[in-house]
Amino acid sequence: MENLSTNFLQQVCNLLDDARKNVKIAVNLSMVYTYYNIGRMITEEEQKGNDRADYGNMY
Repeated sequence: MENLSTNFLQQVCNLLDDARKNVKIAVNLSMVYTYYNIGRMITEEEQKGNDRADYGNMY
């Protein structure tokens, strides 16, 4: 281990940090898409094919 340079170890640490950041971004993006699609599905279910939902109409 004493043959490993500080620069080499720093590069390894930087790669691991970048990988962690990329994983967070990928998970967050996946969750945004998931919640968007859930909202879309709820809207479509409520509207039952109409342009607007019927709830809230007084007449």
